[in-house]
Amino acid sequence: MYDVAIVGAGPGGLMAARTAAEKGLKTVLIEKRKDISQITRACCEQFIMDENYSGDTVSVEEGEVLFKKNKFRVKYTGPRMEVADKYYISPAGRTIHFAYEDRRPIVIKFDKGFLLKELLDECTSLGVEYIPATVVYDAEDNGKEVKLLTTHQGKHTSLTAKKVIVADGVNTGVSEALGLNRERQLFATALCIVYYMEGIEVFERTAMKTYFGRNYQGLAPVMIGPSIHDEKVGYLICTGNKKYAPPEIFKNITQKGDLSWAFKDAKLVKKVGCTLKTFTAMPQPWQRNVIVIGDAAAFVEVETQGALMCGYRAAHAVEKELSGEKGFDEYTKWWQDSFEFNSSDVMRVAQGFALVPKYTDEELDYLFGLVEGERLEGTYNQYRSPEIMWNAIMNHSDKIKSERSELFEKITGSQSCLSDML
Repeated sequence: MYDVAIVGAGPGGLMAARTAAEKGLKTVLIEKRKDISQITRACCEQFIMDENYSGDTVSVEEGEVLFKKNKFRVKYTGPRMEVADKYYISPAGRTIHFAYEDRRPIVIKFDKGFLLKELLDECTSLGVEYIPATVVYDAEDNGKEVKLLTTHQGKHTSLTAKKVIVADGVNTGVSEALGLNRERQLFATALCIVYYMEGIEVFERTAMKTYFGRNYQGLAPVMIGPSIHDEKVGYLICTGNKKYAPPEIFKNITQKGDLSWAFKDAKLVKKVGCTLKTFTAMPQPWQRNVIVIGDAAAFVEVETQGALMCGYRAAHAVEKELSGEKGFDEYTKWWQDSFEFNSSDVMRVAQGFALVPKYTDEELDYLFGLVEGERLEGTYNQYRSPEIMWNAIMNHSDKIKSERSELFEKITGSQSCLSDML
């Protein structure tokens, strides 16, 4: 009998295991992969430097990452790289620039495999029992304890814990087994492949670029940025679905789209992919003796730093629950307050800020051209970025209304979330 069993040895699960062990809890960590230091799946490999992002501000120091509000530290002695510029680019090359005036980084790239290995070493040194290459295929919660059914190399076994932390990622199987996904809305299943290439002509080592427009031949905006692993290598992200798969999108972008010239002499180094089920977030991410954290409870993902915070908070919640306190309720309040996707406005905002295919390529050129040459506030935040962009565009609302009345009506009529900006 364990005090806590943790499913998934990503950043959230590892942080939960480390924190639980530090508190003296008998802890077991179960992971389906054999070697977590080898990153074979498309995932977040950057710390986001926005102030109070997901409820906290991080500082990447020599040898560690500091979480200022939650007041904990994570060891990291691997390579890092600062990215100071973010560009949104229209079909004709009109550019919206996000950057801080003092040139501090928007994100800091890091080696995720290195981070996970260091966290795992800390966990095992603290006495965490680690079970790799093992899949949790079912779970039973009888109200007093939780039984996890596992398989390893064809052999079935089980273990029991007083509490369970589910940290098995966006496609969580344990949540499904326990019925915790029953009330969540599934929007879509996205397919993503990240292509790492040398010789992309528009690649810049310290910049992230997103290209908007039908002319680029992507189903979603085309994203290009730097890799932490090689200074000459950039990434191209292709997101699609079963009908329009990433390999087809990659071929169209690099051979047919208006950006194809930039890939003429590019060489593919490697590629990694993932399948993402996009659910609504869990408003209450726990049930009886089980708490679901990180991507497993989120709208798509919480990024690495969000997962680390979830793990830290969940371990504290488990300790309180074992002491008869309402730790899971406390975690839930923190969860709801910290992550923007828990807001009732998040889907309305996301729909209102959609650019493609809502706007034609010519319309995007016109709108981006209104703020070209300005420097907008440096931010990575996927919810704040479009808000900042549209605020800048709508500073020219009189000009749009005068010159392009139909476009003005299109903006204000379909994007009610912009009404406060006018």
